[in-house]
Amino acid sequence: MILFIFDFDNTLGDTYGPYGEGNIFRTKTLSDVDKATEIYQKYRRWPDDILVYEKLLKELNIHHPEEFFIQAGMPNQLFPDVIPFLTKLQNTPNVKTVILTAGDELFHEMKVRITGASKLVNQVIVTRIRNKTDIIKRIIAHYEPESTVFVDDRIHMTAADFDTPITIYEMDRTHKKEGEFVIHWLDELPLEKLLWTK
Repeated sequence: MILFIFDFDNTLGDTYGPYGEGNIFRTKTLSDVDKATEIYQKYRRWPDDILVYEKLLKELNIHHPEEFFIQAGMPNQLFPDVIPFLTKLQNTPNVKTVILTAGDELFHEMKVRITGASKLVNQVIVTRIRNKTDIIKRIIAHYEPESTVFVDDRIHMTAADFDTPITIYEMDRTHKKEGEFVIHWLDELPLEKLLWTK
């Protein structure tokens, strides 16, 4: 079995795009965009840049967050290649998929669910820890794959940090980086090579 682990923000979801939470909080909450931006930035500056979701919602007077984000367009946050690619993996034998995202547990669980990505993977895990190495090791121990593929826009580890075979790809949706293990679209993952096991 091959295990694919994907980050969410800026890997599967366009966090900085028109349907990303920053833009939604700044443009859809208050008539004063500058004031809304100031409030949003205040709650982004906590340790590890994790959004302090509940306090932000309270200050912006958002009482029904899921309904608010659906109406603001968050279901459209996924990059256009995500649903076809995850669907392809979902229909591939001997493949398991996990979304591993860092942030506020309530907010990120809701965001992944609203976008529909949670229906296309085996598991969604939310952590407040930016360096995901230890969590990935636990996921690998749980699934016991023959090999693992990890895709994230922020790489804090190397394959040498793991005792099992893993291939790590950096997702660069800005198209500013190049390299053997840098991708810009999910279809750039060499699936035939990655799915082949001895």
